[in-house]
Amino acid sequence: MTAIIILNWNGADDTIACLQSLAKAEGEFVVYVVDNGSADDSLARIQSWMDEHAEVEVRLVPLDKNYGFARGNNKGLEVARELQPDSYLLLNNDTEVRPDFLVRLRSFAKKHPECRVLTPKINFFFDKQKIWNCGGKLAFGFRKYYYAGEPNSAVRETEYIPISFVTGCALYFYPELLDEQGHLLTQRFFFGEEDFEFSLRLKEQGVAMACVLDSLIYHKVGASGNRMNGVGKLYMHYLNRYIDVRQHMGTASFAVWKLLNLPLVMRYFYRATRSVGLTSRLYKQLVRDAVAKEGVTQEDFNRLVLENNYFSFNV
Repeated sequence: MTAIIILNWNGADDTIACLQSLAKAEGEFVVYVVDNGSADDSLARIQSWMDEHAEVEVRLVPLDKNYGFARGNNKGLEVARELQPDSYLLLNNDTEVRPDFLVRLRSFAKKHPECRVLTPKINFFFDKQKIWNCGGKLAFGFRKYYYAGEPNSAVRETEYIPISFVTGCALYFYPELLDEQGHLLTQRFFFGEEDFEFSLRLKEQGVAMACVLDSLIYHKVGASGNRMNGVGKLYMHYLNRYIDVRQHMGTASFAVWKLLNLPLVMRYFYRATRSVGLTSRLYKQLVRDAVAKEGVTQEDFNRLVLENNYFSFNV
């Protein structure tokens, strides 16, 4: 039996649509909807849906505040572990699934027990013949998705793709990957980066992962992030990444990685600010913060994305 963890934050429309697709899904599973301190009517609406669809085993886990993506999912995993499932699936609330997606994952898992982490093929929801990703690969702190933005016909493999990067959008894994607290994801980053850190960690441990190509879900890409805009969001993304890579690399390797990454970061900062001076100041602070910080907290997130008061200079 698979425990499916879905994190909701002010997103009842997407969550209910995801649950409606799971109501048609085959296989044995229990769904845990973890509400991350929603400030809207999400709890009442999801509970109402559950009351009307008692045939689907859904358990609602209300949290007292927004704990972020990683910690919110970890709290759901703590609760789900009490059921002692043989596998888990983290699933974004802004996804909808094909009816056979889970049985195909489980069938592949049975034939390939060496693969301890799986992901389905993920296509765009609003362009269902176009691939969002088939997992990806990590190399020297850089990530590349397989078949991103390409049509289904572009895929050359038939059964699966060995991968070293898996997105948190749809992450199927076995219980032995949980730590003593029942957690899977690092809690050093309030929003974002948890799947990159997870993939780096498992690659270092030699854990085999795969994208199962005949298992398919659809992702409404960016739905959760559409409420965040601006330079602060971009800075937070790169601060997450710089801290993460630093923590998984030696000093010399990290110095080389920064040089290789410099043109990309400067280009995106300039696109966001249209100012050479601001671009330079942002990058200098990014490098300082990446060395001084061990993670990006909720306070950092609020100041960067919501309050716009993180920097000592105007952006």
